[in-house]
Parts: sequence; C-alpha cells; structure tokens
Amino acid sequence: MVRFLSVLLPLLLIVQHVHADVLFEGYSKILSGDQQIGYVVTRFEFDAKKKQFTSAYFTKTVSNGIDITESLKAYADSELTPISYEYTSVTGKETKTIDAKFKKDMMIATVNNGGKIQKIDKKIPKGTFLSSFLVYLMLKSKEGLKSDTKYEYQAIAEEDGMITKGQALVGKEETFNGHKAFKILNTFKDMKFLSYVNDRGEALGTVALGQNISTELVASAAEATKGFSASPTLMKAIFGVVPEGKDNVIARSAKLQENQNKAPVGKQYGVPAGQGIMVKPSGDKPQGTGQ
Repeated sequence: MVRFLSVLLPLLLIVQHVHADVLFEGYSKILSGDQQIGYVVTRFEFDAKKKQFTSAYFTKTVSNGIDITESLKAYADSELTPISYEYTSVTGKETKTIDAKFKKDMMIATVNNGGKIQKIDKKIPKGTFLSSFLVYLMLKSKEGLKSDTKYEYQAIAEEDGMITKGQALVGKEETFNGHKAFKILNTFKDMKFLSYVNDRGEALGTVALGQNISTELVASAAEATKGFSASPTLMKAIFGVVPEGKDNVIARSAKLQENQNKAPVGKQYGVPAGQGIMVKPSGDKPQGTGQ
C-alpha cells in the first residue's frame, strides 16, 4: 500500500520566503471499496533559504483488527536530487525502518527489519529521484503538467530502497468530486495507479487498479480520522506540528462555502483566481507565483 500512497499524493505550490513554507497539507480517507479502513496525512514544504524540499506523510490502516502505520520524511534539493529520507512501517508488533543518505551519486542506507540489519551502498544513476516527488518531476519538465503527455522516469522506492523504472501518462481533464483534475495513470513496480491531480498539483483522489483501494482528499482532519486514533505526539514527531489539513483545494472550497452560508443576504465572498503552479525546467530556480 505504501507505493500506492507515496507516489500519488499531492504536490507543489512554490512560495519564496526566508523560512520553510507549507506548500500542501491535507488529510485523505483510505477506502476499501466503500468502506473506510484508515487515513493518510501529507505535508510538503519548501525552504527557500536552503533551496530544499521536504515531503512527509503518515498513513494508518486497520486490517483484520491489526493496526498498520507507515511514515516517511524525505528531503531533496531544488533540482530534485535526493538528500536523505527516513521511512518507518509498523504492522502489529513488527517494525521496519530505513535511514538513507545521499552523497554525490551514492546512496548509503541502513535497513532494520524486525531487528535484522541490512546495509545498502549503491550508485545512483543520474536523474534518479525519490518516488514521493514524482509530480515535481512532471511539473519541472519542459512539457509541464498537461494532457496527453508521457513521462518516463526511474525512482527510488522509499519502502525498500530499490531503483525502479516507471511511466506516468497524463490524460484529459475531467471532474472529480466537483473539481477539475487531470487523470494520471502511473505504472511503477509492476503496479498501476490512477490519480486525479488539479492544475496546482494537488491530488484529489487516487485508485490502486486491481486492489479495490482508493484515497479521497477531504476538508478536515476530523472527517478523515473519525473512528481511528490520531496521536498528536506522533504527528509532531513526523511533521513538527499537528497538521490541520487546510492547505488544499478541498479545504479552501469548504471554507469558502462556510463563509457564503454565514454571509448576510446580499453580501458576496470571493477569492482571487489561482495562478496555478510555476516550476521552471531543471537548471532554473523555482519561482513563486504568490497567493
């Protein structure tokens, strides 16, 4: 499931300040058919001073009464070159961790799987990136994120440290949960996934083909975590704060609707039109569009 969640989740709105800014933050339900089995929290940041991106996610599912959690915190420079990542999965009482660092064209990692230690020391081909930054690659490409575009790539699967070739096909824009989004078919590690991504790079929903598993971005943490535990202490350890999940199109739309419902008769509320995402091709610095 981690592959399904880590390659399809929401991505980039660059704003330049002197400290790390939240680019995207959201909560999604994890569904098996029509039944909710868990949730995922995703947060992306950009530190303009360090010229460094950070991606972090936490997932929680319950299967046959067993809690399964996964978390990732990954760092990349402004050109998507990997810097480091930490991955953890806990299934019942079984824990797996990966601590990886990158220097020049080498990856050095330690894998602890239930107490069994494995060292990874391998050369990384030029252009290889961490798979959780997939849409960054698409946004930074010469073509950008647009319909009828094919992206060939090779990425590191964070949950096992393996380098795998992949392909993303961007289809036409269509409506998903009331919002326009590109339909993207991604093939990675012999698995296929659909994601619905808007022109700001935000994934509104995902589908793991053949697995009957999907995610759906929702407006609030309470909606996603209802019926499931959500430890503030654990959230702070992963994200630095307890994410509120308000920096995404679904939360913004819900807030706008709430304001309109509260407005006196005749009073109109609105928001400036979004300018989408601006990410220049490799070699140029990311530029902010402002908000």
